[in-house]
Amino acid sequence: MSEGESKFGFKDMEKALDTLKLLESHDMQYRKLTVRGLLGRAKRVLTLTKAADKLKNINDAIGVFEKWLEENGGSASNKNAKTDAEDKVETVPGLGFKDKEAALATLSILEGRDPDYQKLAIKGLIGSSKRVLSGTKNEDKISAINEAVTVLEDFLEKFDAENRIKDNRAYLSYDIISKLPAPNDELSAEFLAAYGGAKAKGNYKHLRTMYPKDNETSWDIVRNRQIAKLMEQIKNEDAKLFDAETGAPSDLHLQLIHWAYTPQLDKLKSYAAKQSKKTPEKRKLESSGSSSEDDSSSDAASEEASVPKKKKKSE
Repeated sequence: MSEGESKFGFKDMEKALDTLKLLESHDMQYRKLTVRGLLGRAKRVLTLTKAADKLKNINDAIGVFEKWLEENGGSASNKNAKTDAEDKVETVPGLGFKDKEAALATLSILEGRDPDYQKLAIKGLIGSSKRVLSGTKNEDKISAINEAVTVLEDFLEKFDAENRIKDNRAYLSYDIISKLPAPNDELSAEFLAAYGGAKAKGNYKHLRTMYPKDNETSWDIVRNRQIAKLMEQIKNEDAKLFDAETGAPSDLHLQLIHWAYTPQLDKLKSYAAKQSKKTPEKRKLESSGSSSEDDSSSDAASEEASVPKKKKKSE
């Protein structure tokens, strides 16, 4: 059912508030699931929207839903709190709001990270600042925090106006990546070893505080930079993401996958599922079959191996 056909929606703040009102007659679990679903759809619509007024209206609706989830214990952070605690996900250091300098340092630390994390972190800091302000009487401290909050709120306003969330590259599950050919590139191989290793165990949140060898830039930032380069190359070359005959990811697409990203998740999941059902012997056979040119060249090479010897005798 499309948004227009549904009594629930996210076209603007008023529609979001009406949706919450309509949901009051349902049980809490249904309400949370519905709001999360609408949030997901709203964020996908944002990636396809260019009209400034529509962007603002949808972002207003998103704010209504996120606030409701936060107040009712249904936010993404609450939903995953237990898992994060068990995994001991470390907080990105240096984020703060005690004064303007701290706020500017925060924005610098967040630069290049996943857009959804940037927004989540800033909104979290603003929420924390309000709680601190409510218990503070020192005028200098209040003034300093308010200056910091202004910086953070300005960032969020610009973030929404420029629709930066569209640049978020959702992490591909490590389980899917592991079913596909391994990378030859040293850096992406190191990245996957970190992503699927003993510390992260496929939880991308750990990558915010994990680093490549001899590099002070965290893996999440390195990943986003690599993906940006590959996406630009795919665009410039008008490259295909899948082989038309075999359905396998193209070389450039596979490089993206090795950075835990794909623009076509459903199609890739379908391909990976088919691959996982095949026996190792069958996959090996298909792989050797697809490289028949290599095999024939090897045969030719073996035939030619004796030719130089004969030529040497004639010479």
